[in-house]
Amino acid sequence: MKRILVVEDEEEVAGLLKARLESNGYEVRLADRGRDALEAARADRPDLVVLDLMLPDIDGYAVSEQLRERYSSRALPILMLTARYQPRDKLLGFGMGADAFMTKPFNPRELLSTIAELLAHAEGG
Repeated sequence: MKRILVVEDEEEVAGLLKARLESNGYEVRLADRGRDALEAARADRPDLVVLDLMLPDIDGYAVSEQLRERYSSRALPILMLTARYQPRDKLLGFGMGADAFMTKPFNPRELLSTIAELLAHAEGG
């Protein structure tokens, strides 16, 4: 079973993501702060990270950058899922190590498809 770390500080969004992902066969761990996400990734490396940008302690860009210092894109795909939608936000996200970028509100099918593609790429597919 693939493990996904969801880093999201909005409780309702985190719960929705967790329910949707678990109903599609993923094991989900939640973190609502950047530092908690980094610790969770160190303690039990997930197969993929779904990362919000606007977090209460350190932002998602910094989390992504620190994860990239530790893991390659193939070893740990990062999907940024955020309310930020400006082109500069997307470019900065990719520059900080994101493999994919989606904006909220999101289409659940598109989210699941993107996750499946990222996981397949990480496995060499």
